[in-house]
Amino acid sequence: MAQEYAKDQIVLKHGPYGSQCAENFCLVLEDNESVKEVIIRHGFIVDAIGFVIAKPCGNTVTKMFGGHCGNESRIALKCGEYVTQISGTYGNYKYQCNQTVIATIKIHTNLCPSGYGPYGQGCGVDNVKCFSTPCSNDNSPVTGYFGRHNNYLEAIGVFVKKESRCH
Repeated sequence: MAQEYAKDQIVLKHGPYGSQCAENFCLVLEDNESVKEVIIRHGFIVDAIGFVIAKPCGNTVTKMFGGHCGNESRIALKCGEYVTQISGTYGNYKYQCNQTVIATIKIHTNLCPSGYGPYGQGCGVDNVKCFSTPCSNDNSPVTGYFGRHNNYLEAIGVFVKKESRCH
């Protein structure tokens, strides 16, 4: 789905991948904000995802979506590095009443196109399906995240801002 964002920009929405229940989180970066770090809590599956966001004034704010269990891994993005894509698997988690959850996730960036991860083991997950946001030729940055979370990360999708080629 595409929508007009600004005069020369279009925002594409990819996902959600995972549960098709109603989304309950949405994080969109404002102008001059950037993700400094991606935080993933994981074990058998992906428990949570979070982002350390650098504000234009120099402060940071951390936003987490999901539960508090699992091991914590942090991806510190280098100067000029940004997320371009996410990929992974999802399915029905037998330890949570066969609820659909994100089983594994990889974070792809302009400096690490093959991705960081995977995070999550995918254990105890049936009916596994793979997902991957489209990879753009121009390495457009991910500018937002949305999905569903409760005790675990149940669904995730991204917003990608593209420059309009029509003027």
